[in-house]
Amino acid sequence: MPVTVERLPGQPIIVLHYEGFLDLETIKSAFIQSAGLAAEIEGITYRIADVRNADSNFVEIVKIVKASRANVQGNATDTKFQVIFVGQNQLIHLYTDALKQLGAAPIPIFHTMEDAMQFIQLEQQKPVELSSVQPTAE
Repeated sequence: MPVTVERLPGQPIIVLHYEGFLDLETIKSAFIQSAGLAAEIEGITYRIADVRNADSNFVEIVKIVKASRANVQGNATDTKFQVIFVGQNQLIHLYTDALKQLGAAPIPIFHTMEDAMQFIQLEQQKPVELSSVQPTAE
């Protein structure tokens, strides 16, 4: 299977392990599976897309970016997720740059899973922003 989706036990982290050629159907499957797992997580869900053993082509990346614009639960612009990439290839940068131009938050890219996990730990230690705290009714 081109993608394996798993939730790390006891953590708000979902890891997508991609292998081989990435196409739109594989990405859609990963989005649907991760949305199902994220439904069990309160608050932000960190979704690590490990693409170190995967590749694609320009045409598929364009299709994936177009699909990311659709209002589909679990897609790359779903605010439930903090998307993180592990791997380095030019197509990752093309994809993340295109999403940023569509208004998505910047997507961090790391060389290793260890670096991605360290990033998540640092993010979890940040204080909650005051703007995200809802005022109470009096």
